[in-house]
Amino acid sequence: MNIFLNIIQIILSLAIVGLIFLQSNGDTDGRSNLLSTSGFEKRGWEKIMFYLTLIVLFLFIISSFIQTLV
Repeated sequence: MNIFLNIIQIILSLAIVGLIFLQSNGDTDGRSNLLSTSGFEKRGWEKIMFYLTLIVLFLFIISSFIQTLV
């Protein structure tokens, strides 16, 4: 069981790193002006990547808690 949880954590950690690197940094021309009053809303692929990153991060934290209990 412990080896299985270690493998799951390695896979989830690699997925987290990949998802974070795939996200945009937000420095496009329309959003770089600090005095701009227009807000930014994630749409499409950015929104999917953001929520997928949160889900994988949550699964990683849950697997860490389970591993400490086993």
